[in-house]
Parts: sequence; structure tokens; C-alpha cells
Amino acid sequence: MRVPLPYAAYPLLAAVVAACSDGAAPGSSSTGDAGARSTVSSDAPRVFAEVGSEPTISIGGADAVGPAQLYGVVGVHMDGAGRIWVADAQSAELRIFGSDGSHWKTRGGRGEGPREFTNIQLLGAIAGDSVMTSNGADGRVTLFDPEGELAYTERVSGNGGLMPFFQDVFADGALLARVPRILRAARLAPGQVLTDSVELVRVDRATSSVEPAAAAGGPLWIWTGQTQAPIPFTARAAVDVVGNEVHVASGPEFHVQVFRDGMLRETYGVDRAPRPVRASDIDAYRSFVEAYVPEELRADHLAAMEHDLRPNVLPGYDRILAAGDGHVWAQIYEADLFADHSWDVFDRTRELVGQVEVPGGFGLWAVGRDAVVGVWIDSLGVEHVRSYPLIRR
Repeated sequence: MRVPLPYAAYPLLAAVVAACSDGAAPGSSSTGDAGARSTVSSDAPRVFAEVGSEPTISIGGADAVGPAQLYGVVGVHMDGAGRIWVADAQSAELRIFGSDGSHWKTRGGRGEGPREFTNIQLLGAIAGDSVMTSNGADGRVTLFDPEGELAYTERVSGNGGLMPFFQDVFADGALLARVPRILRAARLAPGQVLTDSVELVRVDRATSSVEPAAAAGGPLWIWTGQTQAPIPFTARAAVDVVGNEVHVASGPEFHVQVFRDGMLRETYGVDRAPRPVRASDIDAYRSFVEAYVPEELRADHLAAMEHDLRPNVLPGYDRILAAGDGHVWAQIYEADLFADHSWDVFDRTRELVGQVEVPGGFGLWAVGRDAVVGVWIDSLGVEHVRSYPLIRR
């Protein structure tokens, strides 16, 4: 569900630890030694749908004023009525636009009151198309009903004083959260390599109980003495909630793991060989660092490109997105942000049903029956929330 902003979570910082595979034959299903079902589809070229060349809705841009002026979009949701909900970080507002792109309502704003945010995040929708948001690391979550009105706001801390970072919501209203990693800089030596991981938990809002939800490999970092510089082509896993399941992808293989009740239950994906890192990928990473990383940190990030632990294969998937019709979309990693991206689309049986090409610079947030919605970044780096027609084949 989350689409990265240029520096915060750009897909160049993608996973290095592979999702598990039991080696099932292409197009077959089997049960592995641990009892997890595995479905691996053949890599036969087929088109699931096409994205229209022109947007039907475009919100934002250099000339936008009022609610249409966006800066730092951290969440986009499309509800059943076709309205588009946008979480804007700069204003700390939740802005709602009609199915024609016209502004409907604005909620929130910067502050510490029950209807305000200091660090707004859009988590997703729950039963009845109500939309849940969070206020970053303070544990406060807020629910808006389908009409954009405040339903409730509450603080969820987790048992034992745990303060995880909420990042998604299950269909039953429980929260998916990432457990923060705490490092003491005084104990780290310059040049030390740090192995990260992604530990995800399920937090019950009513009881604040915390249960394991999923886990995956994370990025590799170099402690430079002043910051953590990522080793290129390593990163956090791609994660999304599908109903009450957690789907996770990490590493160079084109595989997705499915966790239910904290246990690995299934693996699905495509029989496709990992792709070697090319000179063009290295050039794209360098261009990204030079464009987005602060100047005082740039040398450390560029030096990490030559590290011995830098992978020689590209990540497989760097995004997972649950579509409203039950399909799951998995984005194939591309080092160039402005290149076209391909998404593998899987049906409810975990079989690959085809691919969709998405135009470069467009980060996909939501998939409806006849439209896709996301954030397009123009050549000036300005954000536009756009909806494109989705033409199914």
C-alpha cells in the first residue's frame, strides 16, 4: 500500500534476502517440508490489462492552489464511490476529492489535538469503507467514516509499552506495525555493516495486545560515524495486507510469502531467473543519490556502491499491492525511477494471470475495477495525484 517518496523509501534500496522457495515446477502447486503451500507460475508473456495513456483525473502540479496543492503525499486511497483520499505531509491534512477530481472535504491539519496530526500517515480502509490514519510514532490512530467525518481517535500503545510504527490495517481493524530498531551509536564503529530485518506485528486496538505477524530480511547498512548509508540494491521487504493476511516479498527471487496468524502458510510467484546488476542500474543509483541525498551525506552513499557486500543481482519485487477485486499486484524492481514499471498480477488461487505496464514516474497506490490511482512526479519533481483508466484484456 505504501508508495515511497523519492528519498524516504525509493525502490533503489530494495531487498537482498530472498523469499523462500521449495523449487516447485513452473505452473505447479505443492506443499513444502514446513507445510507451506507453494504455487510457482511459468513466466509466459501475457497482458492482464493496459493503463490508459492520459489521466482522467490529475490533482496538483506547479500551478495548483488551495487543497489541490500537494507536497509530500504519504498515502492515497480510492473508496467504493470513486473518491480519492490523499494524506499530505506538508499540511498534515487528509484531503478528499470527488470521483471527478473536485475537492470535497479536508480533515486534520497540523497540531496535537484529537482532529490534528503532527505526522500524518494513511493506513487504509476497514469494513464499511472507513479510512484509518495514524499520527506516526506516538501510537494515536484516527478513523474517518465513509463521509469523511471523525468516527473516533485513540492511542494504541501495545503491551509492555511497545510503540511500533503502524503501517497498514487488517480487514478486521487490527493494525499491522513494524517494530522499530534501536541502535546505540556509541557502540558502533565506522565502517561497521549492520544487518537489518523487518519484524511485523499485529496490534489489537481494543486490548493493545501484540502478536507476531510476519518477518523478512531487510537492508544492509554501513555505519559511517555520522549516519547509516545503505548498501545499494538492498532494502526493506515489500509488504501489504490482503484481508487478514500479510504478503511479503524480499530478495532477488520473484516470490511472495503469505503469513496468517504469524505463520508462513504459502509461497507464490513466478519461475523467473534473478537479473544481474547492469551498468545502467549503477548509473541510475548514482543519479538518484546525486539528486536526492543531502550533500553532506552524498559521499558516504556513493562510497557504499563499491562495498564488497553489494549484491550482483537486482531485487525481484519491490512493491506489493492488494487490488480491490482480490488480485495481488507485485511490482518488478527497476533502478530508474522514471522508467516504465511492470507489475505481475496474481489471482486468488495465486496463479500469475498477466502483467501490467505502468508509466515511469507514476507510483501506484490503488487499483479499482476500471482505474488505477497514484502519484506521478513530473520533471520538476512536483507531485500530481492521478487516476488513469485500466483497460482489462
